[in-house]
Amino acid sequence: MRLKKMNNALQMLCGKYPAKAEGVLVKNTAGAMGAPAALAMADGKTVKLLPWRRERRFVELKNLVDNRTLDGVSTLRFASMASGRTLSALLYRELDLCEFLGESGIMSGFAVCNGKTANVIVKLHDGKSCSVECSGALPAGTEPIDRHEIIARRGVACDRAVDTQVPQASIYVFAQDGESRFTDGDSELFGFDHDEALLIRAAFAVLAEPPLAELWNVLDARLVKRTAEILATDKSGKPVLYKEGE
Repeated sequence: MRLKKMNNALQMLCGKYPAKAEGVLVKNTAGAMGAPAALAMADGKTVKLLPWRRERRFVELKNLVDNRTLDGVSTLRFASMASGRTLSALLYRELDLCEFLGESGIMSGFAVCNGKTANVIVKLHDGKSCSVECSGALPAGTEPIDRHEIIARRGVACDRAVDTQVPQASIYVFAQDGESRFTDGDSELFGFDHDEALLIRAAFAVLAEPPLAELWNVLDARLVKRTAEILATDKSGKPVLYKEGE
């Protein structure tokens, strides 16, 4: 991560738009399951970031649920594959997306693991079922691949185009030295890769809405605990259960 340039961009956003607090991006603690960077606020508080909650494709999926364009959501089908990522890091995000897009807390979870891959079944308190596939076994240098589908009584929505198996880039350049791909998903943060731009936006969201700091820290602590507990069911053979509001 290019923290210095990312913090310059964060300050640019704070100068351009109203921000109620001050802070800078810092490297997350070693071994943390969540995002690679956290937000160190001027008041001394460190905030764990959930950048995917500010990602356009997930915001749009949630809008389809909130606006009842998708009526009677019953199933969430997620897949997340990457190179060199741990199952804990991959599942951490997917469990948060289950609650974020499913609009309900996790009631139970069960995992079956095989090396760097895992199939996880999650049930939400309002009855929705979630199927999550995670793999950290992609070849080195391979771009992450993920897919998130919401199935309802009326309608189906997905963050990928129909029949798309891998994420598409906006521009492809085929030159003598090989293929290059370019995708700018943020009109104000040119030059940053996808993950860097999301971290900057997540940090700015907290500075613009300080109450998010406490909420995201609570969610992070719960996600760390539940990720470990659900992955442990592969050994115990028994699903883990949670009370509503726990």
